[in-house]
Amino acid sequence: MQPAFRIYANQTEITAAIRDRLIEMTVTDEAGIQSDELKLTLDDRRREDGAIAQLPRIGTVLTVSIGYAETHLVSLGRFIVDEVEMNAPPATLSVSAKAADMVGPFRSPKTRSWDATTLGKLVETIAAEHRYKPKVDPELGAIQIPHLDQTEESDMALLTRIAAKHDAIAKPVDGFLVLARQGAAKTITGQSLPTIQLAASDLAEWRYRHSARKPGGSGATKDGDTQKPPATASGGTKAYWWDFGLGERREVTTGKPPFEEIRYVHATEAEARAATATKKNAGERGQGELSFSLPGDPRLSAEGRLSISLRQGIPTDWRIKRVEHRLGAQGYTCQVECERFAAKQESVSNQPEASS
Repeated sequence: MQPAFRIYANQTEITAAIRDRLIEMTVTDEAGIQSDELKLTLDDRRREDGAIAQLPRIGTVLTVSIGYAETHLVSLGRFIVDEVEMNAPPATLSVSAKAADMVGPFRSPKTRSWDATTLGKLVETIAAEHRYKPKVDPELGAIQIPHLDQTEESDMALLTRIAAKHDAIAKPVDGFLVLARQGAAKTITGQSLPTIQLAASDLAEWRYRHSARKPGGSGATKDGDTQKPPATASGGTKAYWWDFGLGERREVTTGKPPFEEIRYVHATEAEARAATATKKNAGERGQGELSFSLPGDPRLSAEGRLSISLRQGIPTDWRIKRVEHRLGAQGYTCQVECERFAAKQESVSNQPEASS
């Protein structure tokens, strides 16, 4: 099939002009707060008629779709040009752009405090300030925030910090400000993703690594069955919090012993409990890693779920962490990085359990 793309600059199509000079186009789709990126490398040589490549302006919004002429094109997002570089010889022009929703005042530092609120209300407030629509996972949105200081910290950095404590992703995308659970097999805006089926014959090359590092609290570095779902892994995590009423350090646990300890002492029981779940979930997902390359497939996107059978002893279910779509002289290819998909994960709700 014939690879194809479409690109607009500030709503004006420039596909023909780009195609005439395109050496390579790369779109990187990242899970989490990392900004998605677009890079164009163009032939900058003067043509026989004297024409040279037109320089894009910083701040230009580029909208990119990619796929195949015989089927259809898939939108890979909107990007704002933030860097232009020229080199010679040979004469080339490189254009770099970041995801359009990840720039501007959202990165500007500010100082304020948040009191007696929830994570959902915090996201809603920040979304309104930046003219986003809030999209919040209900469990995450219900998390209580008694007090939180934002000191010379951008809203993006604040949300990244809070999300990291609750095994979550905070990211502006497509006009939404999203707070979502990691590894939930959904788009960042909350739509359920179908499982993409691939066969070993679809791949150009692949690499699988099963980590000997114990997942959160497994208590051992051995795992005789690499196919065993992460949700069934033994062990748990332990975290500490300071009880100001009693004036002593206390502990909370997730899972069963033996426990892996988080040595940082948290301010509340709720924070400690969220930390144990986050640690255990991240450890279980990180037990196995798969990377591969294949002919371009525009269906592949970060946070997507894959099912692929490579050989006995290798898991079949995966969560996509990163996809690099590359279109150039070698045609259209994808480079994909995955981690193990965990069907069941510990709740990161920071509500303390009832005392026994």
